Amino acid sequence: MVDYSKFAPQPTLRQRQKAATRQLLIDAAAQVFAANGYAKTRIDDVAAAAGTSRATFYLHFGGKSELLGELIGRAEANFASGFRELGRLLADPQTDQLCRWIRQTLALWNTAAVLMRPVFEATDHDPLLANKLMPEALPGSAPLAAALLESGICAEEAAAQSMALVFMAPLFVAFRRRAMGSAVDEEQLAQLTATSWAAVAQAHRSGA
Repeated sequence: MVDYSKFAPQPTLRQRQKAATRQLLIDAAAQVFAANGYAKTRIDDVAAAAGTSRATFYLHFGGKSELLGELIGRAEANFASGFRELGRLLADPQTDQLCRWIRQTLALWNTAAVLMRPVFEATDHDPLLANKLMPEALPGSAPLAAALLESGICAEEAAAQSMALVFMAPLFVAFRRRAMGSAVDEEQLAQLTATSWAAVAQAHRSGA
């Protein structure tokens, strides 16, 4: 079979430069937002940190809030992994194994917390922006629901979605607190959450 993908047109030098500049602006925004906070960051600050001009910024983004969607996209990459393993663990729930998974996941999410802080800062004061940017489901709930179905813990999609939302709620609360600079006792959270997950999963299996 012929691989036609190699015949696809390659991006021009100008297109590559434009894409590189866009990434520089997103990188700069993440750094400046982390240092100054969303409200105090100006477009000129982002442009200067990226080594570009205000005019160049507006060639890529319509305003400061458009950068938030890019940061969410980067953060979401940290929310997608490990849920197939969690589904397998919940099929035969052992508290110590679940606790280990939670610790590892919270550590992975720490990178996303830096990216999401300006998103939370902006959307907390702008309901319209919150409706536009924030997903309806909690981070991680969709892949967890899929894992619950795949592992046979839940037979119906609605039940899997409900269980996933319940399971992810305490982790998201902890994640948001960490993103906003509040202390979180992650060890206690992991222990309590793992215990509750194991009990719910076992009860669900017994009642199935």
